[in-house]
Amino acid sequence: MQVWTKLFARSPFKPLIKHSEVVLNTVETLEKALQCWYEGDYDEMERIAVEVDRLEDVADRIKEEIRDSLSSKLMMAVAREDVLIYLHMQDKVADAAEDTAKWLLIKRPGQIPAEIKEIIMQMGIESIKAAKLVHEAIVQMDRVIESGFADGEIAKEYEIIRKIESVENKIDGLDTRLMQMVFEREKELSWGDGFYILNIARTLSNISDKAKDAAERIRLMMNK
Repeated sequence: MQVWTKLFARSPFKPLIKHSEVVLNTVETLEKALQCWYEGDYDEMERIAVEVDRLEDVADRIKEEIRDSLSSKLMMAVAREDVLIYLHMQDKVADAAEDTAKWLLIKRPGQIPAEIKEIIMQMGIESIKAAKLVHEAIVQMDRVIESGFADGEIAKEYEIIRKIESVENKIDGLDTRLMQMVFEREKELSWGDGFYILNIARTLSNISDKAKDAAERIRLMMNK
């Protein structure tokens, strides 16, 4: 606990960056699992997906340690409540990655059309990009604080947030297209495979949704 307190004394965002590093590792590991799924290497996919679950547990433990060590007596550049809300939102990105990994583990799919697998892979790439940008955003927020809210550093932060919003909008379009394709091929796909595909897509989309929520919280902290 004392380690986190010392980090908070330096900057309210140092501990959040430490937590974000684990979240980033979680989504990058999911990216590897998804690539194996796309290639049909299900044995390796299962091994990596289990690691996603382990990393999400690590992120949860760090979140709890940070929350328990954040004393109301600490003087910080942003409100304690804002830090805790952001921490919760950042952790939700790892939760969403874990949800996708669980769906990958539920079953080995039958013959999924290549174009459907391609869209799921695109959704995965874009969602994970959004999660990576959240890590960049919290690192940049630390620079904003250290600079005393310099205009140049704030401008860089807003640019990262805009990128996250752009990625999230792109994923919404891919998600809609995927749903159309699944229903267009309802005679080719089993009910189980259709349900499986749509839930993988839902959880991948949720990663970008949570990333956007975290980015919006950063925007609010800068505007206070």
